[in-house]
Amino acid sequence: MSRSLTRLVALCGLAACAGGTSGTGSPNAAPRSSEAPRVTIDAGALAGTVDAGSGVLVFRGIPYAAPPVGRGRWRAPEPVAAWSGVRAADKLGRNCMQGQPFGDIDPYAAGISEDCLYLNVWTTSLGGRRPVLVWIHGGGFFAGFGGEERHHGARLATKGAVVVTLNYRLGPFGFLAHPAFAVESPNGAVGNYGLLDQIAALDWVRRNIGRFGGDSSRVTIFGESAGGFSVGSLIASPGARGLFRSAILQSGVGLGRATRERDSALVDGRRFAEVLGITGSDADVGARLRALTADSLLAAFLAGSRPGGRLAGIGTRPAVDGRTLPLPVDSALATGAANFVPVIVGSNSHESDEVFGAPARSFARLMTARGQRAYVYRFTRVAQDTVNRREVGALHASEITFVFGRPRPILTQLGVAPFDSTLADAMSDYWVAFAAGSDPNGPPARGKWPAWPVYDAKTDAYLELGAQIKAGRDLRRALYDSLDAVARTRGGIRP
Repeated sequence: MSRSLTRLVALCGLAACAGGTSGTGSPNAAPRSSEAPRVTIDAGALAGTVDAGSGVLVFRGIPYAAPPVGRGRWRAPEPVAAWSGVRAADKLGRNCMQGQPFGDIDPYAAGISEDCLYLNVWTTSLGGRRPVLVWIHGGGFFAGFGGEERHHGARLATKGAVVVTLNYRLGPFGFLAHPAFAVESPNGAVGNYGLLDQIAALDWVRRNIGRFGGDSSRVTIFGESAGGFSVGSLIASPGARGLFRSAILQSGVGLGRATRERDSALVDGRRFAEVLGITGSDADVGARLRALTADSLLAAFLAGSRPGGRLAGIGTRPAVDGRTLPLPVDSALATGAANFVPVIVGSNSHESDEVFGAPARSFARLMTARGQRAYVYRFTRVAQDTVNRREVGALHASEITFVFGRPRPILTQLGVAPFDSTLADAMSDYWVAFAAGSDPNGPPARGKWPAWPVYDAKTDAYLELGAQIKAGRDLRRALYDSLDAVARTRGGIRP
């Protein structure tokens, strides 16, 4: 493996590495038009654009909440102000405050800002009632954005879905918990602002997606890595109840270290404030923190969280705060306090089995124990060159472009395989079918691809997605059983 690729893999961790190519071109493309498509939503009129390769209608940079700036920093998102006239929706909105830890995720092209709560929509027409796929990006909760080119929704749209991607607050802007904020907040809840952004975006979808030809009663949330952890947290959050009908969790389900306990989150918040020279916990502390510039907050976070820095090990992920996330995800599922929906859940063959593989199986077991269907997958796609077969394999995040129907790996170093086009066609078909009817075996997958078995804890049934697409059973049972036993000793619930 090359030094640069080794470094990138090491950097990924729980984050989603990025890349890919444009999602254009389809034999089922909508008719082209030179006229900008227009739609009126609850805040005002929008003028989108037409994707040149596919004819799909695209609306970018739609604000779904007010800019979380000034007094809005570290508070729940507020409704967006209505506008007059027609607002251009032909380019991305600004991305949320972040650095660039991954060389192939470039947040700076569209700019970074606290004013970043924007989403994007792909649709073949403004009429009809098609299923909706809402993508939540990964990036370790400190990087990434919904408008990455690998998240281009045209191919999924041509297969019958309306596709939405979104930004949410990241790092200390999205997940800082501090006692001063607990004083302000009802019930003493803190943190989880990025999770509240996701809920606000889903509420926007509920109110507005019908104007884009989407069916608000058939919304599927899907995400990878931190996006998968987010989906798990939304399943456990009362605030997201009724906002989605099914969910897909790719390489991350929200169990274990994907969330933080409230006390630990508050300790991290105090550490961050102290690095900035601010101590105490009264309301004045909150005002002093909000008076700092966004750039200075980001700089302190990036410098302090490096290895050996004063913030090394600081958590930037959802906290079990008693309100937005009342319980850890496994506890919410086990006690019946979650939003129970059909799920697809899985991991890649060259990821950590402790972090991704075994928790995916546990999530499926917890969900099926409550009467919901689960479909488990294992992504095994590997390029055919010797280096990839021996050293690289199906890395973290390498399935994303295939889910979006693009038959290319994320990184050029990962090579190509003769079955890539087939795999991309199959995975995007399965995902759209699941969005349409909560069953990946429905149209457009029905009769075209192997049947995907419903998960059963007795057989550990799953679908392999790689050089072959085939059903299997007893997915790494002995290893996952041993990892579940270890998780139980640490307080995890693993059936």
